[in-house]
Amino acid sequence: VEIAISLGWEVHENPGSGIFDAFETALRLASSEFFISVEHDILLSKDWWERISRHMKNGKVAVAQGVRVATHPFLRKVDEYNIERRDERSDKLCLSLDNNIYRKEVFQKFGINVTHPYVRALLEEKGFKWIVDRSVISDHIRLSIQYLIEHDYQMHRLYLSVLSKRPELLKNLKLFLLSPIRGLHMTLKKKCPQILIVYPLDRWAILKAYLEWRPKAKS
Repeated sequence: VEIAISLGWEVHENPGSGIFDAFETALRLASSEFFISVEHDILLSKDWWERISRHMKNGKVAVAQGVRVATHPFLRKVDEYNIERRDERSDKLCLSLDNNIYRKEVFQKFGINVTHPYVRALLEEKGFKWIVDRSVISDHIRLSIQYLIEHDYQMHRLYLSVLSKRPELLKNLKLFLLSPIRGLHMTLKKKCPQILIVYPLDRWAILKAYLEWRPKAKS
């Protein structure tokens, strides 16, 4: 905060808790056509701004982002595997809020909550795109495997907390049951035997968040 102020930035405290509340606060305060969200544990690629900002020249792009890979050597292999899977599902796996540019008016006009688990589908229904540029790779500070598993559990709990209808429990149960097979494929492809154990543990942590889900209380 002191560094930001010394460089002439305005600093506003988050009245809520966590990244989602912080994002919504920033969205209300921003007065420009575009705005950017970067989390504290991201080391942006040196060409991030130059390359990601180009996507916003297309008026139908509501969000553009790069991808990020963990600084932990083992976890980096897992991230690289997900990025290398060039299909629609892998793009959804790469969605984040931590190295993004947004077209503000789209979210304000349609009242779309950018933290909603299915925000990309909501944007597409309105004719807009969420671009994931996999060629722009930033670093994601990750110091341990234990931290990753706990982080994924807590983040999915946070995602699910905004839902009033039951989420895709069966889909995530299937992903957990198939995780040993996926883990084996990842292990062979990335030549990293630890993945065979860690990936199912991570999928279990995510499934646990779904099992603990309760409907959002009505206000």
